[in-house]
Amino acid sequence: MSNYKRFTRECTLEELRPELLLALREYLLGHGLADIEAQIVMCCETLSEKQKTSFLASLVGEDLDETYYTGAFFTPQVLVWVRSGDKTGASVVSAQLREIHVRPFASPLVEDAGLEVNGYVGDSSTRIRGYIGLGTESAASRFCEAVKQAVDKVNPPRSFLDIFRYPRR
Repeated sequence: MSNYKRFTRECTLEELRPELLLALREYLLGHGLADIEAQIVMCCETLSEKQKTSFLASLVGEDLDETYYTGAFFTPQVLVWVRSGDKTGASVVSAQLREIHVRPFASPLVEDAGLEVNGYVGDSSTRIRGYIGLGTESAASRFCEAVKQAVDKVNPPRSFLDIFRYPRR
């Protein structure tokens, strides 16, 4: 899944790297979410550094960034994350907790950890599967668990049959 080594730390919004904070504040202001900063439950920042890969992996196509940073936070209603790469620049995405399901990702087969996000993300009219890469530090685990609990509180998991009986949107 990943050719990156990741390091995650818990922080406040103001402690994020300047380029992440600027992109986030512009996004929040542009989407009418500027007032949610006071509602932040938890925030973290992850440094992702590309590791050496095989020739075959380079042919398949990889991420352009050698290094990128991800900032993520959530409130009782919204999950927001920003990614800023050394070549690709910054991009921000948000999702209403009531419109998504999340689960922590970890695999014995792949050296990567993070948060899988499934549902309506951003302005999408269809369900999307996303991934927020995080490190293996305790801050990353705490963030994943806290987001999962917040999502499950406003959007409890549904059974397979409920999906067909009561479709969303």
